[in-house]
Amino acid sequence: MLILAVCYTLFIAIFSLIPIAPLPELGSNFDDKIFHILAYGFLFILWYFTLHSLKVAKPIFYAILFSIIYGIILEVLQGQLTTIRNLDVLDILANCIGVTISSLFIIIKNRTIVKNL
Repeated sequence: MLILAVCYTLFIAIFSLIPIAPLPELGSNFDDKIFHILAYGFLFILWYFTLHSLKVAKPIFYAILFSIIYGIILEVLQGQLTTIRNLDVLDILANCIGVTISSLFIIIKNRTIVKNL
């Protein structure tokens, strides 16, 4: 699981900092933000399960912290290192929304499992 989480983390960095073909259109005015929500929601999930399997205390907290800080760092790097991308506060917000939604699913799942015991 650790290798998958690290590879996906690098994948996000690479595709955040290099020029790529346009993303597939979903038919909304917020396609880019939807991709951010999905990408960072999945990033959180991968890191949560990785940290959980490594028996790290408070894996939800650390996965949230890592995912949000990582998203902010990449947005700043886009503004500083690339000429084709800009730092976008709405992208950071979309990243945070994806992390929040995914973390809420994990919290609810964990509470349901404990309650059923």
